[in-house]
Amino acid sequence: MAGLSIGGCLADAPLPSRNPTPTPEPEPTAAVTAYELDRTVWYGGLTLAFGTATASLDAKGGPIVVDLTVTNGGSEEATLDGPVILSSGGAGVEPSRDSVIPAVPAGADAAATLTFVVDGAFDPAAAEIRVGRPTENQAVVPFAPGAGEAVTLAPVTAELAVEGQAGHLLVQLTGYELRADLPDWHRELPRGVLALTLVYGATFRGDFAGGLAFTADNVSLLLPDGTAVEPRRDGHSQSVLVLGPRVREDALHSRFEVPSPGSGAYALVVRDGAATKPLPFTVELP
Repeated sequence: MAGLSIGGCLADAPLPSRNPTPTPEPEPTAAVTAYELDRTVWYGGLTLAFGTATASLDAKGGPIVVDLTVTNGGSEEATLDGPVILSSGGAGVEPSRDSVIPAVPAGADAAATLTFVVDGAFDPAAAEIRVGRPTENQAVVPFAPGAGEAVTLAPVTAELAVEGQAGHLLVQLTGYELRADLPDWHRELPRGVLALTLVYGATFRGDFAGGLAFTADNVSLLLPDGTAVEPRRDGHSQSVLVLGPRVREDALHSRFEVPSPGSGAYALVVRDGAATKPLPFTVELP
């Protein structure tokens, strides 16, 4: 009887599974690293102040979130009209749909967020952000020292005190601005091209009551290599007015396209009929 009882218990016991359920492996823990970018760049009439880039990465990769502030110094609402690429070791990553880049009202700023999803081979310590198309002047923001050289495309301005008279036209050159974009058009200039804007006052010293019609025909720019160029013909780049006799008009401007880097010895050539007068000046970079 005892043998039968033991046999019955063994018969009722469950058989071991041929395919046991594997023990679930824990998900890898993401390492969170913050990179303080602390860099402002200029692009397409906007300034982009990059703050912190937060990388939450595990062995498979993950998101890198970049916080920035976009400022619109123009007279119309604008948004960032150009690509932003995160690159490292030759790999380029575009922002994901989680990114937020708002339109910015004129004279205002707005917070923005760029989210890049990278794979496990991506090295954020060697990464840099590139703003702009390859055919344009590009701004560059490195993540860490040694990751690359920052390119902010910050405008260069200086005061001048140069004057000269051609015929009855007196021009007093007061300053310049050199930059890589056209802020009034919210456009970036092509790679290798910069905009040099000259600011000056002008006086018609003649006695003709009708004054002098002042246009782009009255000025040109001699480049450092001796080439003469005219102001941009875009409707925004040249002051056009009638100069009354003996009355100085201030804050006039002419904008020219010049080769980058833009430094060197120039001359604004003033013209009144057949009479000309060069006003020499030098553009120096910081």
